[in-house]
Amino acid sequence: MKLDVNLTIVECDDVYPPREDTYLLIECMDPIAGQKILEMGCGSGLISLHCAKAGAIVEAVDLNQKAVDCTLANLERNHLQAKVDRSDLFSNVVGKFNLILFNPPYLVGREEGDLEISWAGGKDGVEILERFLHQAPEHLVLGGHMVVLLSTMMKEAPMERALAAFIRRRLESKRLFFEELWVEELSIPVR
Repeated sequence: MKLDVNLTIVECDDVYPPREDTYLLIECMDPIAGQKILEMGCGSGLISLHCAKAGAIVEAVDLNQKAVDCTLANLERNHLQAKVDRSDLFSNVVGKFNLILFNPPYLVGREEGDLEISWAGGKDGVEILERFLHQAPEHLVLGGHMVVLLSTMMKEAPMERALAAFIRRRLESKRLFFEELWVEELSIPVR
């Protein structure tokens, strides 16, 4: 999907703003009208807005209440609809989805304030992703999948262990001066 420059996004204090990782994830999305999509960690809501504009049935969640408020304001500003709630990963999510999108916090570090929780992925940069991957399968419809952003800033061995249970397909990558970002589609093996 191409970045829709006609969407009006206002960045909010203490909320992760759209950056290279956000734009890369948007490039890898292909939302379908009527498809149920969950955006985990919505930040300012740019990804959810793209999905809603494509006609998807969107739910967006974030641990940071300021991000929830920011996403709601950006949806209203663009005359789009989505369900938006505060949730620690899936703690307040009910139902199953065709697609779950996640740009997880992946920098090595601990959470301290509102903005830090948007980038601090724990001691290996993978702790939030691991929790997400453990919970996500029960929220996918049969044949559903996840699309996640990954980074060389995550420690490789723990990241590979976290992803080992899934069928992986690399969609796109982007090299920045200090890291490489890439997006993978993850699906659950049929048993």
